Amino acid sequence: MAADPQRLEQLNVAGAFCLFDNKLRSSGKGSIIWGALNLLIGGVLVARNEDLGFVSVVLGLALIIAGIYERRVRDPKVIIVSAVTLAVLAIWNFTLIGLAAMGRVELALGGRTLFWAIAQTFGAYATWKTYSTYKMLLEKADPLTLQQVREYIEELNRAKAEHLDLIQFEVNAGFTEGTKRYRLKPMENLYLVARYKSQLGSLKLEDVSFAPRSDVTVIVEGEKWMSKKMKATVQLGSQKLDKVSITPDMVSRINPATNLASFSST
Repeated sequence: MAADPQRLEQLNVAGAFCLFDNKLRSSGKGSIIWGALNLLIGGVLVARNEDLGFVSVVLGLALIIAGIYERRVRDPKVIIVSAVTLAVLAIWNFTLIGLAAMGRVELALGGRTLFWAIAQTFGAYATWKTYSTYKMLLEKADPLTLQQVREYIEELNRAKAEHLDLIQFEVNAGFTEGTKRYRLKPMENLYLVARYKSQLGSLKLEDVSFAPRSDVTVIVEGEKWMSKKMKATVQLGSQKLDKVSITPDMVSRINPATNLASFSST
Protein backbone atom coordinates (compact mmCIF):
# COMPACT_ATOMS: atom_id res chain seq x y z
CA MET A 1 0.00 0.00 0.00
CA ALA A 2 1.41 3.37 -1.01
CA ALA A 3 2.19 5.87 1.72
CA ASP A 4 -0.26 8.74 2.21
CA PRO A 5 1.49 11.85 0.77
CA GLN A 6 0.33 14.07 3.63
CA ARG A 7 1.50 11.56 6.22
CA LEU A 8 4.83 11.15 4.42
CA GLU A 9 5.26 14.94 4.42
CA GLN A 10 4.61 15.04 8.18
CA LEU A 11 7.18 12.30 8.74
CA ASN A 12 9.80 13.99 6.54
CA VAL A 13 9.34 17.31 8.35
CA ALA A 14 9.62 15.53 11.71
CA GLY A 15 12.73 13.68 10.55
CA ALA A 16 14.36 16.89 9.30
CA PHE A 17 13.53 18.62 12.58
CA CYS A 18 14.99 15.77 14.66
CA LEU A 19 18.18 15.88 12.59
CA PHE A 20 18.36 19.65 13.02
CA ASP A 21 17.68 19.19 16.73
CA ASN A 22 20.59 16.78 16.95
CA LYS A 23 22.89 19.31 15.27
CA LEU A 24 21.64 22.01 17.62
CA ARG A 25 22.63 19.93 20.63
CA SER A 26 26.03 19.35 19.05
CA SER A 27 26.36 23.09 18.43
CA GLY A 28 25.51 23.71 22.07
CA LYS A 29 28.30 21.37 23.09
CA GLY A 30 30.66 23.32 20.82
CA SER A 31 29.59 26.58 22.46
CA ILE A 32 30.37 25.13 25.88
CA ILE A 33 33.84 24.10 24.67
CA TRP A 34 34.48 27.58 23.22
CA GLY A 35 33.34 29.07 26.51
CA ALA A 36 35.68 26.85 28.50
CA LEU A 37 38.61 27.85 26.26
CA ASN A 38 37.79 31.51 26.73
CA LEU A 39 37.57 31.00 30.49
CA LEU A 40 41.05 29.50 30.31
CA ILE A 41 42.37 32.48 28.34
CA GLY A 42 40.70 34.90 30.74
CA GLY A 43 42.13 33.06 33.72
CA VAL A 44 45.64 33.33 32.31
CA LEU A 45 45.18 37.08 31.70
CA VAL A 46 43.78 37.62 35.20
CA ALA A 47 46.76 35.73 36.65
CA ARG A 48 48.96 38.26 34.88
CA ASN A 49 47.02 41.07 36.55
CA GLU A 50 45.58 42.20 33.21
CA ASP A 51 42.13 43.74 33.67
CA LEU A 52 41.06 42.64 30.18
CA GLY A 53 41.10 39.07 31.43
CA PHE A 54 37.85 39.67 33.28
CA VAL A 55 36.14 40.42 29.96
CA SER A 56 37.28 37.05 28.61
CA VAL A 57 36.03 35.34 31.76
CA VAL A 58 32.61 36.99 31.44
CA LEU A 59 32.36 36.10 27.72
CA GLY A 60 33.42 32.54 28.45
CA LEU A 61 30.73 32.17 31.09
CA ALA A 62 28.17 33.71 28.73
CA LEU A 63 29.06 31.22 26.00
CA ILE A 64 28.81 28.27 28.40
CA ILE A 65 25.37 29.45 29.52
CA ALA A 66 24.34 29.93 25.87
CA GLY A 67 25.56 26.41 25.07
CA ILE A 68 23.52 24.89 27.90
CA TYR A 69 20.53 26.97 26.79
CA GLU A 70 21.01 25.76 23.21
CA ARG A 71 21.06 22.10 24.26
CA ARG A 72 17.97 22.30 26.45
CA VAL A 73 15.59 24.88 24.96
CA ARG A 74 13.77 24.26 21.67
CA ASP A 75 13.02 27.71 20.28
CA PRO A 76 14.35 29.63 17.24
CA LYS A 77 15.68 32.40 19.50
CA VAL A 78 18.20 29.88 20.81
CA ILE A 79 20.00 30.11 17.47
CA ILE A 80 20.12 33.91 17.66
CA VAL A 81 21.51 33.80 21.21
CA SER A 82 24.20 31.32 20.17
CA ALA A 83 25.16 33.21 16.99
CA VAL A 84 25.34 36.59 18.73
CA THR A 85 27.40 35.20 21.60
CA LEU A 86 29.87 33.60 19.19
CA ALA A 87 30.06 36.83 17.17
CA VAL A 88 30.78 38.92 20.28
CA LEU A 89 33.48 36.45 21.30
CA ALA A 90 35.05 36.65 17.83
CA ILE A 91 35.03 40.46 17.96
CA TRP A 92 36.66 40.35 21.38
CA ASN A 93 39.42 38.03 20.16
CA PHE A 94 40.07 40.29 17.18
CA THR A 95 40.23 43.20 19.65
CA LEU A 96 42.82 41.33 21.70
CA ILE A 97 44.87 40.74 18.55
CA GLY A 98 44.76 44.48 17.79
CA LEU A 99 45.75 45.38 21.35
CA ALA A 100 48.59 42.86 21.22
CA ALA A 101 49.82 44.42 17.97
CA MET A 102 49.97 47.78 19.82
CA GLY A 103 51.91 46.15 22.64
CA ARG A 104 49.18 46.71 25.24
CA VAL A 105 48.49 43.03 26.01
CA GLU A 106 50.15 39.67 25.54
CA LEU A 107 48.11 36.96 23.85
CA ALA A 108 47.76 33.93 26.10
CA LEU A 109 47.53 31.60 23.08
CA GLY A 110 49.78 33.57 20.77
CA GLY A 111 49.00 33.28 17.06
CA ARG A 112 46.32 30.68 17.75
CA THR A 113 44.05 33.49 18.91
CA LEU A 114 43.62 34.54 15.27
CA PHE A 115 42.60 31.00 14.37
CA TRP A 116 40.00 30.98 17.18
CA ALA A 117 38.65 34.37 16.11
CA ILE A 118 38.23 33.28 12.48
CA ALA A 119 36.64 29.95 13.50
CA GLN A 120 34.22 31.76 15.81
CA THR A 121 33.28 34.21 13.04
CA PHE A 122 32.44 31.38 10.65
CA GLY A 123 30.63 29.54 13.45
CA ALA A 124 28.48 32.58 14.21
CA TYR A 125 27.61 33.05 10.53
CA ALA A 126 26.79 29.36 9.98
CA THR A 127 24.63 29.31 13.09
CA TRP A 128 22.77 32.49 12.08
CA LYS A 129 22.00 31.05 8.62
CA THR A 130 20.12 28.12 10.14
CA TYR A 131 17.57 30.34 11.92
CA SER A 132 14.98 30.49 9.12
CA THR A 133 15.21 26.74 8.44
CA TYR A 134 14.75 25.87 12.10
CA LYS A 135 11.84 28.29 12.47
CA MET A 136 10.12 26.86 9.39
CA LEU A 137 10.51 23.25 10.56
CA LEU A 138 9.26 24.10 14.03
CA GLU A 139 6.13 25.76 12.60
CA LYS A 140 5.37 22.91 10.18
CA ALA A 141 6.11 19.98 12.50
CA ASP A 142 3.14 18.04 13.88
CA PRO A 143 3.81 17.61 17.65
CA LEU A 144 2.55 14.03 17.86
CA THR A 145 4.45 12.91 14.75
CA LEU A 146 7.56 14.72 15.96
CA GLN A 147 7.44 12.98 19.32
CA GLN A 148 6.93 9.61 17.63
CA VAL A 149 9.84 10.04 15.23
CA ARG A 150 12.09 11.41 17.99
CA GLU A 151 11.42 8.34 20.15
CA TYR A 152 12.10 6.01 17.22
CA ILE A 153 15.40 7.72 16.44
CA GLU A 154 16.46 7.53 20.09
CA GLU A 155 15.56 3.83 20.01
CA LEU A 156 17.68 3.33 16.89
CA ASN A 157 20.58 5.16 18.52
CA ARG A 158 20.54 2.71 21.43
CA ALA A 159 19.55 -0.44 19.53
CA LYS A 160 21.74 -3.52 19.33
CA ALA A 161 21.99 -5.61 16.17
CA GLU A 162 20.21 -8.46 17.96
CA HIS A 163 17.03 -6.38 18.25
CA LEU A 164 14.43 -8.06 16.06
CA ASP A 165 12.92 -4.71 15.05
CA LEU A 166 16.17 -3.48 13.48
CA ILE A 167 17.85 -3.78 10.09
CA GLN A 168 21.48 -2.71 9.99
CA PHE A 169 24.21 -2.70 7.37
CA GLU A 170 27.31 -0.72 6.45
CA VAL A 171 28.38 1.00 3.25
CA ASN A 172 31.94 1.80 2.21
CA ALA A 173 31.57 5.42 1.06
CA GLY A 174 35.20 5.83 0.00
CA PHE A 175 38.41 7.04 1.63
CA THR A 176 37.25 10.59 2.35
CA GLU A 177 33.75 9.70 3.61
CA GLY A 178 34.64 6.54 5.50
CA THR A 179 32.07 3.97 6.59
CA LYS A 180 28.37 4.76 6.76
CA ARG A 181 26.09 2.69 8.94
CA TYR A 182 22.41 2.45 8.07
CA ARG A 183 19.74 1.49 10.56
CA LEU A 184 16.16 0.83 9.46
CA LYS A 185 13.12 0.54 11.71
CA PRO A 186 9.63 -0.46 10.54
CA MET A 187 7.15 2.38 10.96
CA GLU A 188 3.64 1.83 9.62
CA ASN A 189 4.13 0.75 5.96
CA LEU A 190 7.51 2.51 5.81
CA TYR A 191 11.04 2.16 7.06
CA LEU A 192 12.53 4.96 9.11
CA VAL A 193 16.08 5.19 7.74
CA ALA A 194 18.85 6.63 9.89
CA ARG A 195 22.32 7.08 8.38
CA TYR A 196 25.31 7.37 10.68
CA LYS A 197 28.98 8.07 10.15
CA SER A 198 31.01 5.41 11.92
CA GLN A 199 34.14 7.02 13.33
CA LEU A 200 36.53 5.93 16.08
CA GLY A 201 34.03 3.53 17.57
CA SER A 202 31.21 6.08 17.74
CA LEU A 203 28.21 6.85 15.53
CA LYS A 204 27.26 10.34 14.36
CA LEU A 205 23.74 10.77 12.98
CA GLU A 206 23.94 12.33 9.51
CA ASP A 207 20.55 11.86 7.88
CA VAL A 208 16.97 10.78 8.59
CA SER A 209 14.58 9.71 5.82
CA PHE A 210 11.68 7.36 5.07
CA ALA A 211 11.25 4.69 2.41
CA PRO A 212 8.26 2.45 1.59
CA ARG A 213 8.94 -1.10 2.74
CA SER A 214 8.05 -2.43 -0.70
CA ASP A 215 10.81 -0.24 -2.20
CA VAL A 216 13.59 -1.68 -0.03
CA THR A 217 15.34 -4.70 -1.54
CA VAL A 218 18.73 -6.38 -1.32
CA ILE A 219 20.76 -8.20 -3.97
CA VAL A 220 23.52 -10.43 -2.60
CA GLU A 221 26.75 -10.49 -4.62
CA GLY A 222 29.23 -13.35 -4.88
CA GLU A 223 29.08 -16.80 -3.33
CA LYS A 224 31.22 -16.43 -0.23
CA TRP A 225 30.82 -14.96 3.20
CA MET A 226 33.60 -12.63 4.25
CA SER A 227 34.04 -12.37 8.05
CA LYS A 228 30.42 -13.49 8.48
CA LYS A 229 29.25 -10.63 6.28
CA MET A 230 28.15 -10.58 2.68
CA LYS A 231 28.67 -8.09 -0.10
CA ALA A 232 25.44 -6.74 -1.49
CA THR A 233 23.59 -3.93 -3.21
CA VAL A 234 20.64 -2.37 -1.40
CA GLN A 235 17.84 -0.46 -3.10
CA LEU A 236 16.59 2.05 -0.55
CA GLY A 237 13.59 3.70 -2.17
CA SER A 238 14.98 5.77 -5.04
CA GLN A 239 18.52 5.44 -3.69
CA LYS A 240 20.83 2.61 -4.74
CA LEU A 241 23.60 1.70 -2.30
CA ASP A 242 26.65 -0.18 -3.57
CA LYS A 243 29.52 -1.72 -1.61
CA VAL A 244 27.18 -2.83 1.16
CA SER A 245 28.43 -5.13 3.91
CA ILE A 246 25.54 -7.01 5.52
CA THR A 247 24.99 -10.17 7.58
CA PRO A 248 22.77 -13.01 6.30
CA ASP A 249 20.37 -12.37 9.18
CA MET A 250 19.82 -8.77 8.03
CA VAL A 251 19.34 -9.93 4.44
CA SER A 252 16.54 -12.21 5.66
CA ARG A 253 14.94 -9.35 7.58
CA ILE A 254 14.78 -7.24 4.43
CA ASN A 255 13.59 -10.07 2.25
CA PRO A 256 12.49 -13.22 4.12
CA ALA A 257 12.16 -15.08 0.80
CA THR A 258 15.88 -14.72 -0.01
CA ASN A 259 17.56 -18.12 -0.39
CA LEU A 260 20.84 -18.07 1.50
CA ALA A 261 21.45 -21.78 1.40
CA SER A 262 23.87 -21.42 -1.51
CA PHE A 263 26.03 -18.95 0.41
CA SER A 264 28.37 -20.97 2.56
CA SER A 265 31.88 -20.40 3.80
CA THR A 266 34.67 -22.22 2.09
